[in-house]
Amino acid sequence: MKFGLVCAVGSVLSTVLAQPLFEKRAINETALEDAIPASTGAKGGDNIQASYGKPFAIYQPKAFVVSMFELERDPWLEALDFVHNITLPGLSPIYPTVHCTTNYTICQITTGEGEINAAASVTALTMNPLFDLSKTYFLIAGIAGGEPKYTTIGGVTFAKYAVQVGLEYQFDYTDYHNTNANWTSGYIPYGTDNQDTYPGNVYGTEVFEVNEKLRDRAVELALKVDLNNGTKQNAAFRALYNETAASSLPSVYKCDVLTSDNYFTGNALGDYFANLTKLMTNGSATYCSTAQEDNASLEVFTRLDKYGLVDFDRVIVMRTISDFSRPPPSLFNNTVKFFFDSDQGGIGASLDNLVLAGTPIIHDILTNWDKVYESGKKYSSKNYVGDIFGTLGGEPNFGKSSFDIA
Repeated sequence: MKFGLVCAVGSVLSTVLAQPLFEKRAINETALEDAIPASTGAKGGDNIQASYGKPFAIYQPKAFVVSMFELERDPWLEALDFVHNITLPGLSPIYPTVHCTTNYTICQITTGEGEINAAASVTALTMNPLFDLSKTYFLIAGIAGGEPKYTTIGGVTFAKYAVQVGLEYQFDYTDYHNTNANWTSGYIPYGTDNQDTYPGNVYGTEVFEVNEKLRDRAVELALKVDLNNGTKQNAAFRALYNETAASSLPSVYKCDVLTSDNYFTGNALGDYFANLTKLMTNGSATYCSTAQEDNASLEVFTRLDKYGLVDFDRVIVMRTISDFSRPPPSLFNNTVKFFFDSDQGGIGASLDNLVLAGTPIIHDILTNWDKVYESGKKYSSKNYVGDIFGTLGGEPNFGKSSFDIA
């Protein structure tokens, strides 16, 4: 894999990174014990709550890159001066180390793939007493499958919504095609008996909405860079598609991400999950990338924002497109061949573009920390942010008035 393009980005940050080493903070006033909201136990009795400040935190990074596996991590390690390695309990046994730059202003974590790994690793990081992350900006930066209607191989997507699509009933095709021939797939939302009804039962992780204003700033900056356009075979495979976005060179797009541990592909599932995305967000979201971890990480950020340990308003979700999520017309009738045997040209462009498109917002955060980003006011959200329950306050612009909570 060639990292020539991403390595050059390191020089852009050189002036920002050439700062004195951090000083240990004497006290962290993120949250005080007497600020804990009062509540009662399940049966109305006492409810003893722990304090949640981190008075002896040492590391206070301004930006944190969240990768999911080795190939997403390595371009960042090549591009920036991650010279400090901090091993934390609770991280993935494959990726047990947090990496930080010379002055600890930028750090990076690799969670491990899938929802369970992401939730466990992000929890271990954010609960660790060494880190004060109350003002840290998190860039979730991974690769994903892409919908040809909205993006292409090497394309960069920044999401406003993350929709978890794996929480459903599932029937095998042989069990429903004779009795329910109109079904798009064998998936049915929980608590319903058809595919067009909002789930009756929810777990609370089905939909997250992140800060649109901060997302738009990241997009504005990313649009100014030259992306890696990929290989000749990438170009040849793009040309097999009729959609303008798919057949074009990669660019930066505002569209939304799906989370599922089930690695799905093809037209039938693509159509179903596209419709489900609209259903789950009351028509607001546009599905263009499919990944495995984002809702898990966002659930952790939501829970810990409630106790002042992170700021959900400072989370950005970026996915670059490594492959198409459905076949071109020439392979419409052979999705299995498309998935296993077609040569899409490699994923190098998507890996390079993680750093090329993600670095501008990180550089902006560091350069304008004192005047803009530390307070968070300029790019504070104007839209609703949080989960389907309204955990962080406000009224979700998706969902319905009430649910059966599983």
